[in-house]
Amino acid sequence: MSIIPHFVLTALISYLDPLLHWFSERVYADLLGKAADHLLVQLHHHLDLAPLEAACAAFHHSQGPGARPTHPVPQLVRALLLKYLYDWSLRELESQIRFNMLVKWFVGYPIFAFGPDHATLDRFEIWVDYHQHRAFFDQTLHQIDQAFPQERLQDQIGDTFALQANAARESLIRLLRHTCQRLLAALQRADPSRADQVRAQLDTGALFGPAHEVGEYRLSPGERAARLHTTVCAALDCAHLVCLALEQPTPLCTATRAPVEQWLDLLDKIIHDDVQLVMQGTHVVQASERPAEDKGSYRVGSATDPQATYRVHDDQTDLGYNVSLAVSDNFVREIRADTGAQPDAVAIPDLIRAQREHHQLTPGKLIYDAAAGTGKTHARVRQASEGHTQLVAPLIPYEKRSGLFTPDRFQLSDDGQTLTCPHGQSSSTAYSSSDREGRDFRFFAAQCRGCPLWADCRQHKPGSQAHRTVFISDYRHDVEAARAYSQTPQFQADRQRRPRVERFIAALVRYNGARRARRRGLRAADFQAKMAAMAYNLKRWMRLLETSTQPAQG
Repeated sequence: MSIIPHFVLTALISYLDPLLHWFSERVYADLLGKAADHLLVQLHHHLDLAPLEAACAAFHHSQGPGARPTHPVPQLVRALLLKYLYDWSLRELESQIRFNMLVKWFVGYPIFAFGPDHATLDRFEIWVDYHQHRAFFDQTLHQIDQAFPQERLQDQIGDTFALQANAARESLIRLLRHTCQRLLAALQRADPSRADQVRAQLDTGALFGPAHEVGEYRLSPGERAARLHTTVCAALDCAHLVCLALEQPTPLCTATRAPVEQWLDLLDKIIHDDVQLVMQGTHVVQASERPAEDKGSYRVGSATDPQATYRVHDDQTDLGYNVSLAVSDNFVREIRADTGAQPDAVAIPDLIRAQREHHQLTPGKLIYDAAAGTGKTHARVRQASEGHTQLVAPLIPYEKRSGLFTPDRFQLSDDGQTLTCPHGQSSSTAYSSSDREGRDFRFFAAQCRGCPLWADCRQHKPGSQAHRTVFISDYRHDVEAARAYSQTPQFQADRQRRPRVERFIAALVRYNGARRARRRGLRAADFQAKMAAMAYNLKRWMRLLETSTQPAQG
């Protein structure tokens, strides 16, 4: 068997490379001639990826044979864009680049090239998430604004939807055990010797159960309560032993100690939110699960993804994240993910601030549902927009909670110091409310005695010596302005536009990968939401260009 000399191979390769390149170009030219209306071909003509390539130019391998990436950044940028455009997994993306000629052409590889594998694509995506978190969404929206400048001038509509966590819900017993496992693992990474000391003193059978433990689903309520009590006591003991290990004379560096403390804090939060303890000195007499109405609002649902919490919306509960978005007629203008338990209205000012910071845009109006119908939310929107954005939302009907006169029936003086009731009695006796942002005005019994409006104003029996308290919010003027606008025909017209946001949500969760999180953690959820919105915007952009260039019918 003869061996081909090296110079012959070199000459052969130098001859074949141009030939293969020519062949690849001819095949691509023939393919593109038959696929002029394909989405990727349209994107190639209209989307300028140079800004994204420049933003990601600093990407490099953090470890391995060299600092320079194995595959050029322009190809990786295009590949990541396609991942979210078609909602592919990393392995699907690797396969499509390798075997789909149109995808391979768009990404920038010759026909016979293999393209990046899923591990390389994964490293690039993580790098983009941490270093260019908003770049894909912002850069594509900037180019859309150049093509459709009128979109920036439109009023916006806001709403929220659930992004389900990449983690299963865990029962309280399983959650405590899993959290302790991760706590011990964090200590093991920080200092193996201290972790061994903790395990030597820990009753692992009480904490994690015996080897052949009966499944929790097979236990009676009494047996489950007994197991929970044992698990909670063992978890508290585990936390105590870890704290003692951290306080040893030889200190751990801050970076090494921080993950352990984070898991300690998480275990403390779970017990505080979900467990009711009966103590006798420092001894736990009884540990039981809190009633549902007494549990914490931001409860952890899984130690696999501790930042995911329960989102309750229209009698549906999802473990994951609450995604807020603001849209114009055709495009998603801003989107963000927060932990699932965060109320819908909290993120509204953040949507406005993000647009001001990244797009130099403040919408004239933001139309929302009744979740934003409080004076505090109106005030926060006014502050975030510096008075340029009007929040359009129906006020929460507090008057339906009671048949008595509500605070809006009382007149506040211009200086805010005197409150006058519907019968003309005034009071300047006011105290700062301890649990709400506002003041409690008091009307004493002597002022109300003999008042013909007693039954409509007081819950006490006629002649009672009790005083009537009226809470006046610090946001009363915002409420009055919102109530005045709600009486106008323009408010009704604005409200009729609000259902349009539902088609955006439907498209994002059904066709653009915004229903289930692919990674774990709040930052990854926010990145996925922004990339899903980018994919929607690009598809809508190409669709609008297509319809605008079609000849008129008839």
